[in-house]
Amino acid sequence: LALTFTARAAGEMRTRLRELGVAGVQARTFHAAALRQLHYFWPHAVGGGAPEVLAQKVPVVAEAASRLRMRFQGSELRDFAAEIEWAKVSMITPDSYAARVAAERREPPGMDATAMARVFRGYEELKSERGLIDFEDVLLLMVGILAEHPEVARAIRGQYRHFVVDEYQDVSRLQQRLLDLWLGERADLCVVGDPAQTIYSFTGASPQFLLNFGYMTGMRLAEL
Repeated sequence: LALTFTARAAGEMRTRLRELGVAGVQARTFHAAALRQLHYFWPHAVGGGAPEVLAQKVPVVAEAASRLRMRFQGSELRDFAAEIEWAKVSMITPDSYAARVAAERREPPGMDATAMARVFRGYEELKSERGLIDFEDVLLLMVGILAEHPEVARAIRGQYRHFVVDEYQDVSRLQQRLLDLWLGERADLCVVGDPAQTIYSFTGASPQFLLNFGYMTGMRLAEL
């Protein structure tokens, strides 16, 4: 499984693989790969069909703020949606949000951390009421399913023997957690990246996974 971060980049990878005559390799974004797995394994792991994925966060964020009697402009709501995305890919919940941003000396956009946590919680409650998930939930749910259902983890690890991640400097904590669960105890991972070209840090990406890759791989091999 070859992984990247945009649909365009995944398409380019598929083109290059075809030109090289490489068969048996899937090239997808993290989200596309996880969504495909979620739809396939949800009936077995949870039951029924997988929830619908929310197309846009901003309208739901706006409604969550409105329930709290807060009024904001469109640009502010987009900032709040981006902050929620950052929190979720950093594996931060509404309950832990205020403490984490204080510890990291992060300034929430346009409001204090307690108010932002309330908006975040309201957003999650609205999604739950409507049976919706967002794109970060796709990854979070697959992490939960893989961690709690060993038979699902075995099936995925049996399907994919090797993993390649392009632009690895842009991996988030959540994506790395999912990648670790896909790999299991194996070290069959090749990554490509440049820490100087990190462009998604504002959404939770960290070049530290790339910079520490040799150490992490060594630890994984030592465990085998």
